[in-house]
Amino acid sequence: MSVDPRDRRIAELEALVASLTKQLAQAFARIEELEAQLNINSTNSSKPPSSDPPSVMRLTKKSKGKKRGGQPGHQGHQRRLLPPDKVTRTIDVLPKTCACCGEMLHGRDLEPYRHQVIDLPNITPDVTEFRLHVLGCCHCGQTTRATLPSDAPHGTFGARLAAFVAICTAKYHISKRGVRELLADVFDIEMSLGSVSKVEQQVSSCLAVPVAEARLYVQQSFAVNADETGWRENKKKAWLWVAATSLVTVFMVATSRSAASAKSLLGKLFKGVLVTDRCASYSWLDVAHRQICWAHLKRDFQSWVDGGGAGVKLGRAMLSEVRRLFRLWHRVRDGTLDRTLFEKKMRSVQLNVATLLTEASLCRMRRIRGMAKKMLELEWAFWTFVYTPGVEPTNNFGERQLRHAVLWRKGCFGTDSAAGSRFVERTLTVITTLRQQKRSAIEFIADAYRAEMTGTPKPSLIVGQEHVILQAA
Repeated sequence: MSVDPRDRRIAELEALVASLTKQLAQAFARIEELEAQLNINSTNSSKPPSSDPPSVMRLTKKSKGKKRGGQPGHQGHQRRLLPPDKVTRTIDVLPKTCACCGEMLHGRDLEPYRHQVIDLPNITPDVTEFRLHVLGCCHCGQTTRATLPSDAPHGTFGARLAAFVAICTAKYHISKRGVRELLADVFDIEMSLGSVSKVEQQVSSCLAVPVAEARLYVQQSFAVNADETGWRENKKKAWLWVAATSLVTVFMVATSRSAASAKSLLGKLFKGVLVTDRCASYSWLDVAHRQICWAHLKRDFQSWVDGGGAGVKLGRAMLSEVRRLFRLWHRVRDGTLDRTLFEKKMRSVQLNVATLLTEASLCRMRRIRGMAKKMLELEWAFWTFVYTPGVEPTNNFGERQLRHAVLWRKGCFGTDSAAGSRFVERTLTVITTLRQQKRSAIEFIADAYRAEMTGTPKPSLIVGQEHVILQAA
């Protein structure tokens, strides 16, 4: 039986319509993904705010109609007078005549009004000259030259000057040329660019042992915040890693962002709780030892909303749960909500998030579907902070510790060698840790420099545990 040509043509057209419908659906999905990429900015991704176009609108706080400055009830901060032992000289100024009648005045005020003027003195460097005498022996005629004392630096520059150079570079982000000019202008000290680099390497060597102790301390800590940012070493891509605890923060420059670098920083046997984003470099850790940053998750959910399409409803529902989470957490942190009740209230949040992630894993938008599936693999690590006191739900602390290094990178454009990277990671570790502990970085570096010269034990970044960590390891 022959087939009607019209039926054959209808079948061909139906197949063509089905094929075009499929292609159209794929095209719409692709358009949604591309539009989502165009909407990526600092509010819904890890991109820095400086990369945002002018069209990005940020949330601004509503004005409360108050004037700028301290508000009623605000505790004032005034410059306090220095105690008498810190006053260089005192000048008593007595009135000679009465401001009213012009009569001569006599006597002294037992509690005069004190007005202090603080100024910088003319700074002259402290130069010590060692004169090594050569004396001849009256018995054999051999001449002998004296040697430097054991506590004397073998170079031209002393401990405090070396520490000052390192602080200028690592803490205040002054270039080597700027350090040389500063020393010449303020202290009348001549130092070449090569000498600045040499002093930096000497300081780096002095800090090797204290930084090694600090890294071991972090590897043995209970709660650690970790993060990483781009760096440059020898004009090639590198990464600057940070691992922060409440007492100590350590940095490491590595040539990759791989799991091997993370293991080198944290130790292969790390058993604490690590707070990070969803970076795959930390996937070697069991989810029971991780806390995924909810600030990063919030940006991910915001990207679902900004991407449009099927992700809008899911993203808004997720952001609603994030707001509930932080409201409850802030009450726990402030002490207005009992932790047992907090865990109970969080169960509904956990259930809703799991349901929404499951729904998102079936979304027709490939980007959202893939992101949700990866989140489901880490879901257990979303809630570590709920059941583990001392663990924060965000990695804000780790990112704050990394901010100083990011500003330094923008000015120095990285390092030119592995030795320069060691100077960066060691000085950043010392400066950041001592800032946490409210200790003097210049004094610490100077003490470490002197200890290197004399062969005595170096100071420790672990308060009250000098050298215990390293010796135990």
